[in-house]
Amino acid sequence: MSDERALKVGAAVHAVGADWAVLTSIDTVCYATGFDASIEAGPSPFAGGPATAFVARDGSSGLVVTNLEDPAAKASRATTVNSYEGFDKVRWTPYAANYLAAVAEIARELGVGGVLAVERRTLPALLRESLVDVANDFVFIDDELNRARSVKTREEVEQLRRCAALTAVGQAAALEAVQVGRRELEAFADIRSAMEVDAGQRLPLTGDLLSGAARTAASMGWPIARLMEAGDPVICDLAPRLGGYWGDSCNTLLLGDPSPEFMRLYETSQRAFETAVETLRPGISAGEFDRQVRAVITAEGFSNPLHIGHGIGTSSHEYPRLVAEESCRLEPGMVLMVEPGAYDPAIGGVRLEWMFLVTERGNEVLSPFRHVLAAEGR
Repeated sequence: MSDERALKVGAAVHAVGADWAVLTSIDTVCYATGFDASIEAGPSPFAGGPATAFVARDGSSGLVVTNLEDPAAKASRATTVNSYEGFDKVRWTPYAANYLAAVAEIARELGVGGVLAVERRTLPALLRESLVDVANDFVFIDDELNRARSVKTREEVEQLRRCAALTAVGQAAALEAVQVGRRELEAFADIRSAMEVDAGQRLPLTGDLLSGAARTAASMGWPIARLMEAGDPVICDLAPRLGGYWGDSCNTLLLGDPSPEFMRLYETSQRAFETAVETLRPGISAGEFDRQVRAVITAEGFSNPLHIGHGIGTSSHEYPRLVAEESCRLEPGMVLMVEPGAYDPAIGGVRLEWMFLVTERGNEVLSPFRHVLAAEGR
């Protein structure tokens, strides 16, 4: 029997009037088939095209990958796997031609035809051209698939719990790694190492590590070689990928005693976060949620140049995005990152973030760590 996620893809195929989905983005291929592609080094230079999944209305699926990805593909939930030669240790291979041949072979084997639902942003021209002979028409599945993915299955919630637990390991490590006289990059290396040791593997990781008033007020950025100084605020936003799913989190630290101005900034972010916890529930629109939380920040004269939150799953940012313009209503089963922040160029920035599951009556916090300004005793 097909996994519930594959059945959701099949239902999306039906909803857009198609016979098959042709998925070509890393996150949707992972969602539909469980194929956990390695993404740390970016797209493979030995791939003739993206890992490609064909999904029928009944949820059955076929997967085309390079020979380097064959073990991970065979460990996935795909019904059929066809790998092609993209890498050879001593000779060049015509990997683009090999990819297209593998696509044609699996399409014949599965009986792919009729109307094909494709992804607007990621369908390569060479793949579309190769499918013209079997397709009566092409339609886009992006919006329907985004909506289907927004409500998580029980298995997804459990995987996201594991990802949230991993961010807690990173945030605990940050309490020790962020110190006066250390460089942001040094601290980030320690934080990443702690999460990888806990996971027992290398991890793709995104997020922010910013220190000082100017950098934290800018709200986003990779760690740099800046030396952290006494009095610095530090924003630590960690988003690791484990098992094809993403975690996310944010805490704000302070190196030293807080000024009254900083405490006002921090307490404003705390109140906005408390408002978010009280307000997050099924039935409220994403836009109204954003407006209620954001109002706490603006009432104090601070800015928040970021969204209030976003969905998460096989992509680090998923539908729905919690912004004023989004009209969709929140539903039980959605897993959302909520991250209100308060920013002032003269003081710095504060951002607090947890992962939440929307429940029938409200919400459940999935992030197992506390927001604290410093490690105990420091």
